[in-house]
Amino acid sequence: MRRVLVVGADLQILEGFKKSLRVFAHAWSIEVSDPSQVAHQLKVGGADALIVEARGAAVDAQAVLDEVRAHSPTTIRAVLCSSDVPPEVFQRLLLGSHQVIKKPAVPTQVFELVERTCAMLETLAADRVKTVVGRLGALPALPVTYATISRMSADPNVSLDAVSTVVERDPAITANVLRIINSAYFGLPRRVSSVRETVRYLGIQSLKNIVLTVEVFEGMATGKLARSLQFEALARACAMREVLGRTPMAEAAFATGVLSDVGQLLLSTRLPIDSAAIAKEMAASRRTLCEVERERIGATHAEIGAALLGMWSLPTQIVEAVLMHHEPPEMTAAPNVPTALALVCAIEDSLAPPEVLPEAVKRRLEMTITRLAESFPTVNLQTVKRQFAVRETAAA
Repeated sequence: MRRVLVVGADLQILEGFKKSLRVFAHAWSIEVSDPSQVAHQLKVGGADALIVEARGAAVDAQAVLDEVRAHSPTTIRAVLCSSDVPPEVFQRLLLGSHQVIKKPAVPTQVFELVERTCAMLETLAADRVKTVVGRLGALPALPVTYATISRMSADPNVSLDAVSTVVERDPAITANVLRIINSAYFGLPRRVSSVRETVRYLGIQSLKNIVLTVEVFEGMATGKLARSLQFEALARACAMREVLGRTPMAEAAFATGVLSDVGQLLLSTRLPIDSAAIAKEMAASRRTLCEVERERIGATHAEIGAALLGMWSLPTQIVEAVLMHHEPPEMTAAPNVPTALALVCAIEDSLAPPEVLPEAVKRRLEMTITRLAESFPTVNLQTVKRQFAVRETAAA
């Protein structure tokens, strides 16, 4: 049974929330605490998961998250977020927690999200995943320029010129950023000739994600392989932008699209013989990629990619999305990054030519798309599909 700690300033409200979760008493032992008692509660009995209520400026919630992350890093950190929390505070809470749950939240949603996070961390800690990751050798570090821009963009007063200067220090990154920004993906009215123009057109967050694309793919592979996987990643990123581009999750959505198949990139470059065998077996058996990977090496590219992103300490929603992008949970969740990526990848897979897509797999994909699309009723799926047609034009 998991010990779950519910934290907030109004204990009466929290007791009501606790009662709403009593249907899960078979799985959770729930205790209520105010922020000042969290350290004591963790010291006395620990906690498998913590749910903290955030309102307004959310100073108390942020402090609790920081304390738990420092002193009990294995505890799942979830935030129950009121509608009065400003967007910039919401972004900080996303970075400091495993899950952010917007009010009003039904008990089943809270339970499912926390349990899903627990399952994710247990998967990444599984011996079979650790064994395959060990075979890959030293894993690459978080890209330096991307990390630098991330730190700078946390400052609301940072200047566009200062960010541009960081990118322009590396001529190779600059050249590749300009190549991508002038591709068909962004459809700018005229060619952009400098990083400063890029950041003025698209803003710091978009520049940061393009830099991530360049550093991940150019840093791990070269030539046709890097270029091919890079344009596939950009197609997914732009499709993610179509699904979540008008929400506070837009930045994480684009980055998740870029990173979705980073595990496949690692396998291709570090275990090329296994990768070739997996591709050959897929063609012969017409089974899914994850099925063949699990049989051949013991783990999937999704699990390997998620392990790398977890090592980079990227937000949990990105790690979870990459882990589950080909095998989403049966329960359709509220709009979030993992559900969006699973939808985008199912759409992409469904566009494969008939000769490589068995009828049974096609039917399964269509059912998955229908189920996941329920979380995004205003999204035009045809517009999402068009991003994969743009890929062919951009890569040409």
